Amino acid sequence: MNIVFPKLSAEELKKKLDVPAGKIHLIIDTDAKNEVDDQFAVSWAIRSPERFQVDAVYAAPFSHDCFKKLAGQSMSLDDVGGITYSDHPGDGMEASYQELLKLYGLLGVDPEGHVFRGSKDYISDIGGPVESEAARDLIARAMNSDETIYVAVIGAPTNIASALLMEPELVKKIVVVWLGAQPLNFVHGIEFNAMQDVKATRVLFDSGVPLVLIPCMNVASMLTLTKPEVEQLLIGKSSISDYLSKIVLEALSDDAAAATAMLAMLRHSYLAGQEDRDDGYLFQFPTNFTAPSRIIWDISTIAFLKNPGWTPSKLETSPVFMDNLMWGPKDESRHKIRVVNFCSRDNIFGDMIACLTK
Repeated sequence: MNIVFPKLSAEELKKKLDVPAGKIHLIIDTDAKNEVDDQFAVSWAIRSPERFQVDAVYAAPFSHDCFKKLAGQSMSLDDVGGITYSDHPGDGMEASYQELLKLYGLLGVDPEGHVFRGSKDYISDIGGPVESEAARDLIARAMNSDETIYVAVIGAPTNIASALLMEPELVKKIVVVWLGAQPLNFVHGIEFNAMQDVKATRVLFDSGVPLVLIPCMNVASMLTLTKPEVEQLLIGKSSISDYLSKIVLEALSDDAAAATAMLAMLRHSYLAGQEDRDDGYLFQFPTNFTAPSRIIWDISTIAFLKNPGWTPSKLETSPVFMDNLMWGPKDESRHKIRVVNFCSRDNIFGDMIACLTK
Protein backbone atom coordinates (compact mmCIF):
# COMPACT_ATOMS: atom_id res chain seq x y z
CA MET A 1 0.00 0.00 0.00
CA ASN A 2 1.24 3.45 -0.90
CA ILE A 3 0.05 5.56 2.03
CA VAL A 4 1.02 9.22 2.33
CA PHE A 5 1.11 10.34 5.95
CA PRO A 6 0.93 13.99 7.06
CA LYS A 7 4.34 15.30 8.03
CA LEU A 8 4.77 17.08 11.33
CA SER A 9 7.51 19.67 11.64
CA ALA A 10 10.46 19.03 13.93
CA GLU A 11 9.02 21.59 16.35
CA GLU A 12 5.58 19.95 16.34
CA LEU A 13 7.09 16.53 16.96
CA LYS A 14 9.22 17.76 19.84
CA LYS A 15 6.23 19.44 21.46
CA LYS A 16 4.06 16.35 21.07
CA LEU A 17 6.75 14.18 22.64
CA ASP A 18 6.85 16.30 25.79
CA VAL A 19 4.05 14.87 27.93
CA PRO A 20 2.03 17.62 29.62
CA ALA A 21 1.40 17.78 33.34
CA GLY A 22 -2.15 17.23 34.48
CA LYS A 23 -4.69 14.62 33.45
CA ILE A 24 -4.33 13.07 29.99
CA HIS A 25 -6.46 10.83 27.79
CA LEU A 26 -5.02 7.32 27.59
CA ILE A 27 -5.71 4.25 25.48
CA ILE A 28 -3.89 0.97 26.20
CA ASP A 29 -3.27 -1.62 23.48
CA THR A 30 -2.27 -4.89 25.12
CA ASP A 31 -1.71 -8.61 24.60
CA ALA A 32 -3.02 -8.95 28.14
CA LYS A 33 -3.01 -12.75 28.36
CA ASN A 34 0.45 -13.34 26.93
CA GLU A 35 2.41 -12.81 30.12
CA VAL A 36 2.06 -11.39 33.64
CA ASP A 37 3.10 -7.78 33.05
CA ASP A 38 0.24 -6.33 30.96
CA GLN A 39 -2.18 -6.82 33.85
CA PHE A 40 0.00 -4.63 36.06
CA ALA A 41 0.13 -1.86 33.45
CA VAL A 42 -3.62 -1.78 32.86
CA SER A 43 -4.42 -1.92 36.58
CA TRP A 44 -1.90 0.78 37.48
CA ALA A 45 -3.28 3.14 34.84
CA ILE A 46 -6.89 2.63 35.92
CA ARG A 47 -5.86 3.08 39.56
CA SER A 48 -4.25 6.44 38.66
CA PRO A 49 -7.36 8.56 37.96
CA GLU A 50 -5.62 11.79 38.94
CA ARG A 51 -3.26 11.33 35.98
CA PHE A 52 -5.13 9.23 33.39
CA GLN A 53 -8.55 9.12 31.89
CA VAL A 54 -8.40 5.59 30.52
CA ASP A 55 -10.76 5.93 27.58
CA ALA A 56 -10.33 2.44 26.12
CA VAL A 57 -8.29 -0.73 26.28
CA TYR A 58 -7.71 -2.84 23.15
CA ALA A 59 -6.91 -6.53 22.98
CA ALA A 60 -3.85 -7.02 20.78
CA PRO A 61 -3.11 -10.17 18.78
CA PHE A 62 -0.26 -12.43 19.84
CA SER A 63 1.22 -15.75 18.83
CA HIS A 64 4.56 -17.47 19.28
CA ASP A 65 5.10 -18.52 15.69
CA CYS A 66 7.46 -15.56 15.27
CA PHE A 67 10.21 -17.39 17.13
CA LYS A 68 10.53 -19.68 14.13
CA LYS A 69 11.90 -16.66 12.27
CA LEU A 70 15.01 -16.90 14.38
CA ALA A 71 16.28 -19.73 12.17
CA GLY A 72 19.43 -21.39 13.35
CA GLN A 73 19.19 -19.83 16.80
CA SER A 74 18.48 -21.94 19.85
CA MET A 75 15.52 -19.98 21.17
CA SER A 76 12.86 -21.94 23.00
CA LEU A 77 10.15 -20.94 25.46
CA ASP A 78 9.92 -24.41 26.97
CA ASP A 79 11.54 -23.35 30.23
CA VAL A 80 9.86 -19.96 30.57
CA GLY A 81 7.02 -19.84 33.09
CA GLY A 82 4.11 -17.43 33.02
CA ILE A 83 3.62 -17.55 29.24
CA THR A 84 0.24 -18.30 27.66
CA TYR A 85 1.09 -19.99 24.37
CA SER A 86 -0.84 -19.08 21.24
CA ASP A 87 -0.47 -20.59 17.79
CA HIS A 88 -2.60 -17.99 16.03
CA PRO A 89 -2.81 -14.20 16.60
CA GLY A 90 -6.61 -14.30 16.66
CA ASP A 91 -6.58 -16.80 19.51
CA GLY A 92 -4.15 -14.64 21.44
CA MET A 93 -6.31 -11.57 20.86
CA GLU A 94 -9.45 -13.31 22.12
CA ALA A 95 -7.65 -14.62 25.21
CA SER A 96 -6.42 -11.08 25.88
CA TYR A 97 -9.93 -9.68 25.47
CA GLN A 98 -11.28 -12.12 28.03
CA GLU A 99 -8.41 -11.29 30.41
CA LEU A 100 -9.23 -7.59 30.13
CA LEU A 101 -12.85 -8.25 31.06
CA LYS A 102 -11.60 -10.17 34.10
CA LEU A 103 -9.31 -7.29 35.11
CA TYR A 104 -12.09 -4.74 34.82
CA GLY A 105 -14.23 -6.93 37.05
CA LEU A 106 -11.52 -7.17 39.70
CA LEU A 107 -11.02 -3.39 39.53
CA GLY A 108 -14.76 -2.77 39.89
CA VAL A 109 -14.97 -0.89 36.59
CA ASP A 110 -17.64 -1.36 33.92
CA PRO A 111 -15.94 -2.52 30.67
CA GLU A 112 -18.90 -1.60 28.47
CA GLY A 113 -17.77 0.82 25.78
CA HIS A 114 -14.17 0.69 26.98
CA VAL A 115 -12.80 -2.79 26.17
CA PHE A 116 -12.52 -3.77 22.50
CA ARG A 117 -11.36 -6.74 20.46
CA GLY A 118 -8.42 -6.06 18.16
CA SER A 119 -6.96 -7.64 15.03
CA LYS A 120 -7.31 -11.35 14.34
CA ASP A 121 -4.33 -11.35 11.97
CA TYR A 122 -1.09 -9.47 11.52
CA ILE A 123 -0.49 -6.86 8.84
CA SER A 124 2.52 -8.95 7.84
CA ASP A 125 0.20 -11.86 7.08
CA ILE A 126 -2.44 -10.08 5.00
CA GLY A 127 -0.42 -7.22 3.50
CA GLY A 128 -2.67 -4.36 4.56
CA PRO A 129 -4.51 -2.90 7.56
CA VAL A 130 -6.50 -5.37 9.62
CA GLU A 131 -9.84 -3.80 10.43
CA SER A 132 -11.10 -4.38 13.96
CA GLU A 133 -13.24 -2.87 16.68
CA ALA A 134 -10.06 -1.48 18.21
CA ALA A 135 -8.79 0.22 15.05
CA ARG A 136 -12.18 1.75 14.31
CA ASP A 137 -12.60 2.92 17.91
CA LEU A 138 -9.19 4.62 17.92
CA ILE A 139 -9.98 6.45 14.69
CA ALA A 140 -13.37 7.60 15.97
CA ARG A 141 -12.08 8.75 19.37
CA ALA A 142 -8.98 10.52 18.10
CA MET A 143 -10.50 12.20 15.08
CA ASN A 144 -13.39 13.55 17.18
CA SER A 145 -11.23 14.76 20.06
CA ASP A 146 -9.82 18.24 20.54
CA GLU A 147 -7.16 16.81 22.83
CA THR A 148 -4.16 14.59 22.11
CA ILE A 149 -4.79 10.91 22.75
CA TYR A 150 -1.86 9.00 24.27
CA VAL A 151 -1.68 5.35 23.23
CA ALA A 152 0.39 2.95 25.35
CA VAL A 153 1.18 -0.02 23.11
CA ILE A 154 2.42 -3.07 25.03
CA GLY A 155 2.20 -5.78 22.39
CA ALA A 156 2.56 -6.20 18.66
CA PRO A 157 1.51 -2.82 17.19
CA THR A 158 -0.94 -4.31 14.68
CA ASN A 159 -4.05 -2.53 15.96
CA ILE A 160 -2.44 0.90 16.03
CA ALA A 161 -0.58 0.50 12.74
CA SER A 162 -3.80 -0.66 11.08
CA ALA A 163 -5.63 2.42 12.35
CA LEU A 164 -2.85 4.66 10.98
CA LEU A 165 -3.07 2.96 7.59
CA MET A 166 -6.84 3.30 7.59
CA GLU A 167 -6.73 6.97 8.65
CA PRO A 168 -3.33 8.63 8.08
CA GLU A 169 -4.57 11.86 9.71
CA LEU A 170 -4.19 10.05 13.05
CA VAL A 171 -0.55 11.14 12.88
CA LYS A 172 -1.75 14.58 13.98
CA LYS A 173 -4.00 13.33 16.75
CA ILE A 174 -2.15 10.69 18.80
CA VAL A 175 1.13 10.03 20.56
CA VAL A 176 2.26 6.40 20.69
CA VAL A 177 4.35 5.05 23.57
CA TRP A 178 5.56 1.61 22.55
CA LEU A 179 7.44 -1.03 24.48
CA GLY A 180 9.31 -2.93 21.80
CA ALA A 181 12.57 -3.81 20.05
CA GLN A 182 16.00 -3.20 21.57
CA PRO A 183 18.25 -0.18 22.21
CA LEU A 184 19.38 1.57 19.06
CA ASN A 185 23.02 0.87 19.92
CA PHE A 186 22.30 -2.87 19.49
CA VAL A 187 22.74 -4.16 15.95
CA HIS A 188 19.23 -5.60 15.99
CA GLY A 189 15.71 -5.09 17.27
CA ILE A 190 14.96 -8.77 17.99
CA GLU A 191 12.06 -8.73 20.46
CA PHE A 192 8.64 -10.36 20.74
CA ASN A 193 6.46 -7.29 20.15
CA ALA A 194 8.53 -6.09 17.20
CA MET A 195 9.06 -9.35 15.37
CA GLN A 196 5.50 -10.65 15.51
CA ASP A 197 4.40 -8.07 12.93
CA VAL A 198 7.36 -6.48 11.17
CA LYS A 199 5.20 -4.40 8.83
CA ALA A 200 3.25 -2.94 11.73
CA THR A 201 6.51 -2.14 13.50
CA ARG A 202 7.69 -0.33 10.39
CA VAL A 203 4.51 1.76 10.34
CA LEU A 204 5.39 3.06 13.80
CA PHE A 205 8.91 3.98 12.74
CA ASP A 206 8.15 5.21 9.20
CA SER A 207 4.79 7.02 9.41
CA GLY A 208 6.04 10.00 11.40
CA VAL A 209 3.48 9.45 14.16
CA PRO A 210 4.85 10.98 17.39
CA LEU A 211 6.52 7.95 18.94
CA VAL A 212 8.19 7.17 22.26
CA LEU A 213 10.23 3.97 22.02
CA ILE A 214 10.96 2.04 25.21
CA PRO A 215 13.52 -0.65 24.36
CA CYS A 216 13.45 -3.92 26.26
CA MET A 217 16.94 -4.99 27.30
CA ASN A 218 18.86 -2.69 29.65
CA VAL A 219 15.85 -0.36 29.88
CA ALA A 220 12.46 -1.98 30.61
CA SER A 221 14.35 -5.09 31.78
CA MET A 222 15.31 -3.15 34.91
CA LEU A 223 11.74 -3.46 36.18
CA THR A 224 12.09 -6.71 38.12
CA LEU A 225 9.69 -7.75 40.87
CA THR A 226 10.80 -10.33 43.45
CA LYS A 227 8.93 -12.97 45.41
CA PRO A 228 9.53 -11.32 48.82
CA GLU A 229 8.19 -8.02 47.46
CA VAL A 230 5.07 -9.70 46.17
CA GLU A 231 4.50 -11.50 49.44
CA GLN A 232 5.14 -8.49 51.67
CA LEU A 233 3.74 -5.62 49.63
CA LEU A 234 0.94 -7.00 47.45
CA ILE A 235 -0.69 -10.11 48.90
CA GLY A 236 -3.75 -9.43 51.01
CA LYS A 237 -3.98 -5.74 50.12
CA SER A 238 -6.77 -5.73 47.51
CA SER A 239 -8.59 -8.00 45.08
CA ILE A 240 -6.49 -6.82 42.15
CA SER A 241 -3.20 -7.05 44.04
CA ASP A 242 -4.05 -10.60 45.12
CA TYR A 243 -4.73 -11.61 41.50
CA LEU A 244 -1.54 -9.98 40.25
CA SER A 245 0.44 -11.64 43.02
CA LYS A 246 -0.96 -15.03 42.09
CA ILE A 247 0.04 -14.83 38.42
CA VAL A 248 3.54 -13.61 39.28
CA LEU A 249 4.21 -16.25 41.89
CA GLU A 250 3.03 -18.97 39.51
CA ALA A 251 5.59 -17.75 36.97
CA LEU A 252 8.55 -17.67 39.35
CA SER A 253 10.97 -20.54 39.75
CA ASP A 254 13.96 -20.99 42.05
CA ASP A 255 15.35 -23.68 39.75
CA ALA A 256 18.91 -22.69 38.83
CA ALA A 257 18.79 -24.83 35.68
CA ALA A 258 15.74 -22.91 34.45
CA ALA A 259 17.51 -19.61 35.15
CA THR A 260 20.52 -20.81 33.16
CA ALA A 261 18.28 -21.85 30.26
CA MET A 262 16.56 -18.45 30.29
CA LEU A 263 19.87 -16.62 30.14
CA ALA A 264 21.07 -18.82 27.29
CA MET A 265 17.84 -18.09 25.41
CA LEU A 266 18.35 -14.36 25.86
CA ARG A 267 21.95 -14.56 24.61
CA HIS A 268 20.66 -16.02 21.34
CA SER A 269 17.80 -13.58 20.92
CA TYR A 270 17.26 -10.33 22.80
CA LEU A 271 20.96 -10.08 23.75
CA ALA A 272 22.37 -11.29 20.42
CA GLY A 273 25.66 -9.53 19.73
CA GLN A 274 26.20 -8.57 23.37
CA GLU A 275 28.37 -11.63 24.15
CA ASP A 276 31.25 -12.88 21.99
CA ARG A 277 31.83 -16.22 23.74
CA ASP A 278 29.82 -19.34 22.95
CA ASP A 279 27.67 -21.51 25.22
CA GLY A 280 30.31 -24.23 25.29
CA TYR A 281 32.64 -21.86 27.09
CA LEU A 282 30.04 -20.27 29.37
CA PHE A 283 28.48 -23.57 30.44
CA GLN A 284 31.78 -24.52 32.09
CA PHE A 285 30.76 -22.20 34.91
CA PRO A 286 27.85 -23.68 36.87
CA THR A 287 24.90 -21.76 38.28
CA ASN A 288 23.83 -23.47 41.48
CA PHE A 289 21.49 -20.90 43.00
CA THR A 290 19.12 -18.18 41.82
CA ALA A 291 17.08 -15.41 43.43
CA PRO A 292 14.01 -15.38 41.17
CA SER A 293 12.31 -12.25 39.95
CA ARG A 294 9.98 -11.36 37.10
CA ILE A 295 10.43 -8.50 34.67
CA ILE A 296 7.23 -6.45 34.60
CA TRP A 297 8.15 -4.93 31.24
CA ASP A 298 4.91 -3.25 30.27
CA ILE A 299 4.60 -0.86 33.19
CA SER A 300 7.43 1.13 31.59
CA THR A 301 4.91 2.76 29.24
CA ILE A 302 2.64 3.84 32.09
CA ALA A 303 5.67 5.07 34.03
CA PHE A 304 6.81 7.28 31.13
CA LEU A 305 3.37 8.86 30.84
CA LYS A 306 2.81 9.24 34.58
CA ASN A 307 6.17 10.83 35.37
CA PRO A 308 8.74 11.27 32.57
CA GLY A 309 11.36 11.94 35.22
CA TRP A 310 11.31 8.24 36.08
CA THR A 311 12.29 7.30 32.50
CA PRO A 312 15.10 9.53 31.15
CA SER A 313 14.93 9.83 27.38
CA LYS A 314 16.40 11.58 24.35
CA LEU A 315 15.27 12.58 20.89
CA GLU A 316 16.84 10.27 18.31
CA THR A 317 16.52 9.73 14.56
CA SER A 318 13.79 7.20 13.84
CA PRO A 319 15.50 3.90 12.97
CA VAL A 320 14.99 1.69 9.94
CA PHE A 321 13.68 -1.75 10.92
CA MET A 322 14.56 -4.44 8.40
CA ASP A 323 13.02 -7.81 7.47
CA ASN A 324 15.85 -9.64 9.21
CA LEU A 325 15.06 -7.74 12.45
CA MET A 326 18.27 -5.73 12.18
CA TRP A 327 18.52 -1.96 12.50
CA GLY A 328 19.23 -0.48 9.07
CA PRO A 329 21.79 2.24 8.30
CA LYS A 330 21.08 5.46 10.13
CA ASP A 331 19.41 8.06 7.94
CA GLU A 332 19.56 11.55 9.45
CA SER A 333 16.92 12.80 7.03
CA ARG A 334 14.28 10.81 8.92
CA HIS A 335 12.11 12.35 11.62
CA LYS A 336 12.86 12.21 15.34
CA ILE A 337 11.35 9.94 17.96
CA ARG A 338 11.91 9.94 21.71
CA VAL A 339 13.87 6.96 23.07
CA VAL A 340 13.84 5.99 26.74
CA ASN A 341 17.26 5.01 28.09
CA PHE A 342 16.63 4.10 31.73
CA CYS A 343 13.84 3.12 34.13
CA SER A 344 14.01 4.23 37.75
CA ARG A 345 12.85 0.96 39.21
CA ASP A 346 12.33 2.06 42.83
CA ASN A 347 10.24 5.12 42.00
CA ILE A 348 8.15 3.22 39.45
CA PHE A 349 7.38 0.25 41.68
CA GLY A 350 6.80 2.50 44.67
CA ASP A 351 4.05 4.41 42.91
CA MET A 352 2.53 1.36 41.24
CA ILE A 353 2.32 -0.69 44.44
CA ALA A 354 0.77 2.24 46.30
CA CYS A 355 -1.90 2.61 43.60
CA LEU A 356 -2.68 -1.12 43.49
CA THR A 357 -3.00 -1.50 47.25
CA LYS A 358 -4.66 1.74 48.35
